[in-house]
Amino acid sequence: MVISLSLYIVAPAIAVTEELQFNSTTGYKAKTVFTYDETKNVTSIEEQGKGKTQIVDYLKIDFYQPSGKLIATYDNIVDGVSTGNYFKFNFDPKTKKLTGNIDLGGELAGEVYLKGEVEQGLSLIEVNNLGEEIIIAQMSK
Repeated sequence: MVISLSLYIVAPAIAVTEELQFNSTTGYKAKTVFTYDETKNVTSIEEQGKGKTQIVDYLKIDFYQPSGKLIATYDNIVDGVSTGNYFKFNFDPKTKKLTGNIDLGGELAGEVYLKGEVEQGLSLIEVNNLGEEIIIAQMSK
């Protein structure tokens, strides 16, 4: 009787956690934490829309009033799945900076989100009951 044993060594994924904070001149803050698999050796991370993500495994964003009180928190990506239809996230892992279009946070009436073209400036926006976007503050890193 011959017993054959095969051993496979699987290299574990190396998750990198990044934290970014954005501030407004009026005191509002947005803090985001996200993780991605460093072994994929990408030069840029681009995630968009609802569904399975390519690189990012987890992304959470918190919004704070000038007093420091939490306004809202959103888990935009959980276990590699994006929950938002309008979600946009672009990140350069080499420079550790956001790039391009960003849309992080909520989507529905009464919710807030961070949106804009990074190079031109980001806005903290609230959706009113009519579905209109109201800019609460201009944000910078």
